[in-house]
Amino acid sequence: MAAASANSFVNPKWSKVIPVESVQELVKNHAHSHEAVPGRYIRSQEERPTTSSLLVSLQTAIPVIDMKKLSNLPGQDYQRQQEMVRLSMACQDWGFFQIVNHGIPHSLIDEIKGVAKEFFNLPLQEKQKYAPQEGDVQGYGKTFVVAEDQTLDWGDLLALALMPDSLKNLTLWPTVPTNFRDSVERYAIAVERVAQELLSLFAENLNLEATDYFKEKFGSEPMNLMRMNLYPPCPTPELVLGLSPHSDGGGLTLLLQDDETVGLHVRKDNQWIPVQPIPYGLVVNIGDLLEVMTNGRYKSVEHRAVTNAERARLSIALFYNSGMDAEVAPASKLVDEQHPCLYRKFKHEEYIRYYLKRQLKGKHPLADFAKLDISNT
Repeated sequence: MAAASANSFVNPKWSKVIPVESVQELVKNHAHSHEAVPGRYIRSQEERPTTSSLLVSLQTAIPVIDMKKLSNLPGQDYQRQQEMVRLSMACQDWGFFQIVNHGIPHSLIDEIKGVAKEFFNLPLQEKQKYAPQEGDVQGYGKTFVVAEDQTLDWGDLLALALMPDSLKNLTLWPTVPTNFRDSVERYAIAVERVAQELLSLFAENLNLEATDYFKEKFGSEPMNLMRMNLYPPCPTPELVLGLSPHSDGGGLTLLLQDDETVGLHVRKDNQWIPVQPIPYGLVVNIGDLLEVMTNGRYKSVEHRAVTNAERARLSIALFYNSGMDAEVAPASKLVDEQHPCLYRKFKHEEYIRYYLKRQLKGKHPLADFAKLDISNT
């Protein structure tokens, strides 16, 4: 029964994925060649991360939320109230924020980064043991390559389904390094706890009837995915992107950044804002599903990754999503005369199918798929 469920998730009808060369190998094989950056990776003029687009004022930075201040400790009511306001503003105005004092042990964060680096440093032959089959969105390689003439991202990845067990394909989980699987499992449990805590805080801020509102709406079996990303050095970083601009199609994303290399950019007010890494902090962003559930109060926004000429950059994302069969719709309490319903009801599985068949490209999928035309209502 579990195998049947997993196969339905990776069915080729869901997504056509075209295999492409590893960027790590490309860098190794053409390090001193004019072919170091093939034309298929070079972006059009308007897409390139030009110098002017990177020169953003240091005063412009995504909010930082202290999770310790959000705990219900005696005598800290005012401090908690102020931090809850900051959290609300971050979700509404940015769709992105960083969290500190989240309770995940530093040793576990160091460990998950360590096993990810070890995996990507393995010989290509070893990593290719975990390459996905046709149509599978799990495994080592790339996703969202759906056209032969598509401009490619300058990065490699390893994608893993964590929950539910019916989606987990352990044949694509590396066994080298030997502690890889154990580290991933323990890190995932720790991050899922933080995700659930954040969802409870969101419900409280939105005055929903119960702090476990989103937990219930996500269903009894949330769909959780992990993606480890490696962006090798690029000799012409001004011509390529590590990851195309997009909004996340799931519920809530929690990202562990590289401490030494800036690469994540968030789009706000038509500017790309670099996200400065905070050691042992996590970047959190709202996904499309939460934008629908909050009737647009919380925003899922575009972001991208750029490359570096000298250093590789590693990031590890955990996507905390609704269950496959969960119904996604705006909370009734967030719909009124001043806030008309913006999105139709749909099953999460419908949106997964729609999202995976398209290139990562801006904010369009959600608007095309679920947006209601309120001018005609």
